[in-house]
Amino acid sequence: MTRRRAVLAAWLLAAGVGLAQGTLPKSTGYVNDFAAILDPQTRAALEQRLKQVETRTSSEIAVATVTSLDGMSIEEYANRLFKAWGVGQEKTDNGVLILVAPNDREMRIEVGYGLEGVLPDGLAGEIRDAQFLPRFRDNDYAAGIRDGVGRIADIVEKNQVLTPEELARFNQSNDAPVFVLIPFLGIFVAIGAFMVGLGLRTKAAFPILFGGLFSGLPLLMAFLVMFTLALMTLVPFWLVMAVMGYRLGGRPKWRDSFRSGKGGGGSGWVMGGGSGGSSSGGSSGGSSFGGGSSGGGGASGRW
Repeated sequence: MTRRRAVLAAWLLAAGVGLAQGTLPKSTGYVNDFAAILDPQTRAALEQRLKQVETRTSSEIAVATVTSLDGMSIEEYANRLFKAWGVGQEKTDNGVLILVAPNDREMRIEVGYGLEGVLPDGLAGEIRDAQFLPRFRDNDYAAGIRDGVGRIADIVEKNQVLTPEELARFNQSNDAPVFVLIPFLGIFVAIGAFMVGLGLRTKAAFPILFGGLFSGLPLLMAFLVMFTLALMTLVPFWLVMAVMGYRLGGRPKWRDSFRSGKGGGGSGWVMGGGSGGSSSGGSSGGSSFGGGSSGGGGASGRW
């Protein structure tokens, strides 16, 4: 009986830890200083400035400092917090979240879809490098947040969509190795899309499931890091490879290879020898924001 109680206690403890890791803080306003790194004057000034931005543009900018990322990456935590708080308006998704984790020495600027043209990844990276990180390295968090948030507020308030030339300049200055990352992810996208096309033509479910996961995860990763560039390069590449797979799937050699029956004479769908699936989860909570969701991009940094 004692052993059973010990096992039950251990299980409850593990479950409690898991629930604690999935708990996100509730928003208290535009500025949420859970790590207590802002002085009252800076916090009040930021609140007033961000309220002004929303009044003039309807865009919402939220600041959050946290003591821990709860074992998550800065990107995952920012994405989940953005969605849970609903930063930005629901229909226009015009929100920005500035997340700072001083104990982990990481930060992220998370941008909603609606502001991607105004605050693209390259510009977010420049603001991170010019305003936030230099001050953070000196442990002057209040000044870094004040300067960085102030510049973001000015950009959002102007609501000026960058020209292609300006986008190219910011993307070139961004420290992300785009010229390496895009081809690398393109390999997985090509294989997965090709399998999806084959599965559609041969009516085999397994290639579709496998190809969807094999190409979907790299695409999701690319969208989180560099949404516009991925949309312009990897998505067309996916479509081309899927069409190629679909066309080759009409040949007897390919069709018979992916059908479970001999000769591929059946016309119905088959699993093709495997199955797959995926799951996703999220968190939600009440907030004073407008109900936006993340996805536009942004920039992460360490110091």
